[in-house]
Amino acid sequence: MNRISELAKNNKDVAMAIIVQAIIDEGAIGADGTINITYTSKKNAVYLWEIADTWNLVHPIRTKKYVTHTKWCISFRAEKREEMYKLVGPLPDPKHDKMFRHILRNHSGGIHKGKRGETRRKILELLKKRDMTIRNIAYALDISASTARTHLRDLRKDEKVFVSGYNKKSPSKNQRTAQIWAFSMP
Repeated sequence: MNRISELAKNNKDVAMAIIVQAIIDEGAIGADGTINITYTSKKNAVYLWEIADTWNLVHPIRTKKYVTHTKWCISFRAEKREEMYKLVGPLPDPKHDKMFRHILRNHSGGIHKGKRGETRRKILELLKKRDMTIRNIAYALDISASTARTHLRDLRKDEKVFVSGYNKKSPSKNQRTAQIWAFSMP
């Protein structure tokens, strides 16, 4: 065991600093609430996973096999995200910090959280002003990406919204394939 790994396994602040830096450098913070880090190096993945697992922050490491290579995926436990953020937040990158805070928001949960049709009405109001991605809608309405996606799918069936293109100009490579949703004029 190297010195940094040993320190991280004995000091939670050191562990969190290493983990959050890995999230910033290599990770994906999804609008749906997931935090994953994927490595093509098993050694790097196991190194980080062992540190995070010492503090019970992660699920078992997963392997994704492709034709030409293998990836090792580390995913963080939902109930540990707030603890992680309190120790290291705010994150230095405003975009990552906003995503992290969004997944920590207070979920109201359950069916019919508001008046029936209220979320759809709010989505239509947003899209009347400007075209948006699912992530933008989720942030604006403080809802999960899956909730936004479900409502958009239903609104699309009713021909009230449509996909106007893709977010090709995004500075973030992984967001360039995000669909841009628009309001359908009556």
